[in-house]
Amino acid sequence: MKKHVRILLHVFLYLCIMILTIYTPEITDRIRYIMNVVFTEHLGISYQLTESISDFNKANCRISYAPQPVDNEIFIWQHTLLRENDIRQQTIEPKLLENEIAFFHSPIEQSILPFDIFSLAFYLLSRYEEYLPHEKDKYNRFQGCESIAYKYGFLQKPLVDIHVLKFAQKLKKAIPELRFEPKRPEYIATYDIDNAYSYKHKGVIRTLGGLLKSLSRFELKEAIERISVLLNMKQDPFDSYKYINALQQEYHLETYYFILFSEKGKYDRGLNPGSRSFRKLLKQLDRNEEVGIHPSFASASDKEKLKEEIRGLSSVLQKKIVFSRSHFLLLNLPETYQNFIANGIKEDFTLGYADQAGFRASTCRSFNFFDLSTNKETSLILYPLTYMEKTLQDYMKLSEEEGLTLVKQLMDSVKSVNGIFISLWHNETLGKEECKKFYQQTLDYFF
Repeated sequence: MKKHVRILLHVFLYLCIMILTIYTPEITDRIRYIMNVVFTEHLGISYQLTESISDFNKANCRISYAPQPVDNEIFIWQHTLLRENDIRQQTIEPKLLENEIAFFHSPIEQSILPFDIFSLAFYLLSRYEEYLPHEKDKYNRFQGCESIAYKYGFLQKPLVDIHVLKFAQKLKKAIPELRFEPKRPEYIATYDIDNAYSYKHKGVIRTLGGLLKSLSRFELKEAIERISVLLNMKQDPFDSYKYINALQQEYHLETYYFILFSEKGKYDRGLNPGSRSFRKLLKQLDRNEEVGIHPSFASASDKEKLKEEIRGLSSVLQKKIVFSRSHFLLLNLPETYQNFIANGIKEDFTLGYADQAGFRASTCRSFNFFDLSTNKETSLILYPLTYMEKTLQDYMKLSEEEGLTLVKQLMDSVKSVNGIFISLWHNETLGKEECKKFYQQTLDYFF
């Protein structure tokens, strides 16, 4: 019996050592948020925050995060950002440290890191710069080329994840007892269904209109293709669903479809939501993969329209809609996410740029949205997009070889930090043989 007690006592003491105590003079919502991201989500380390120097001094495994060290403990210098509760222009002076960009540099040599890693991570993850005055593109989007990540050359690196891993190595060296939770790279395949079919199920008026338009422009090849599809002599060029399903089976892909469920508009040209064929397709997709809403361009400025689209898709699938990704990757902070949360969305996949491939929030891990306008963490989980196929083709104007090289580089970056690689393809793009070949080459490289 005494032996068992000694073993239990030993285990208890061991577990106590494993809890990292972090002292900071003031525990703010920003500090709580980023500590949870870094220690719990990234590293799997149990920790506790304290404002009490007395409690801190009693701890066995401890670090301080403050403007000045307490004594001779492991110390990380603290910038003012996480003690602030407003949004203001920050002084960002990126410098290379161990071959990686860093900012919020420490003036105190005793700091285990020469910069404030928590403020850096918070600034990038919260998308702080997108709340500041900036120039938008013609679709009212924050552009990748306007970001500090693009300007300072780290857009194609998950900088937050890289620095957290480097920090973990320093912590492990200083505190050998610490244990980190191992992770493995993941791949999530996502597809935006802006227009389910090219020619089929469009209704008599749209079909005749399209045919006459082709003939008036002497686009005979397109007119013949349309007629062949309508007579079931040829597969609709946008009907790539069997192919996508085959890939899902071959590579065991975690797959999401995002459905444009909107009436026709200037930038919204999907099928009529009331179409029987469209609804049948949606139910088929929902049997094997996750299906979410692809909020229309029009709904970005119309809360009621967003609500109607989500309600409509929910009615067809007979379930709550909890996944989303905005059409055109429209994202205005914090309004877009606030509207999603108000309509029951739990996980969003919009966080990427249309004009640039890479890591919009400098991470390839999912994380909770922190709303800077309310200074609070929310329940909405963000999944950062790595690349969209149309970004490579239409915006960056890359050749097939250049695009493949870039995607492989991004995959290597994700694997190096054991993150999540998320691709975005459209069903119409995968109707082209050259695109299928490109996509399969990227999957073969990852797996």
